[in-house]
Amino acid sequence: MKMHKWLLVLFLMWTAGFSLTASAQNAAEEGSTIEYTSADKVASDPEMADAMRRDGKIYIVVAVLVSVLLGVLFYLISLDKKISKLERELRQ
Repeated sequence: MKMHKWLLVLFLMWTAGFSLTASAQNAAEEGSTIEYTSADKVASDPEMADAMRRDGKIYIVVAVLVSVLLGVLFYLISLDKKISKLERELRQ
């Protein structure tokens, strides 16, 4: 059961880190006025991401990443259950 708590805390910290980063970026964008030249704008735009977004493939990438992370999380939880069961058997 301890492993579940640690995984939950880790997941919450991970999501909190993303939300803080996003809010910091929004605050920086709202409070500053930075003018870009056309060369700066082209250099800062990732072409691959735009092409994948335009073709709709970015959603496939996101789905694969989410499914892999969920698979790893499920594996860790099931492994924790098995280890806890073995520990209980050893105590008896």
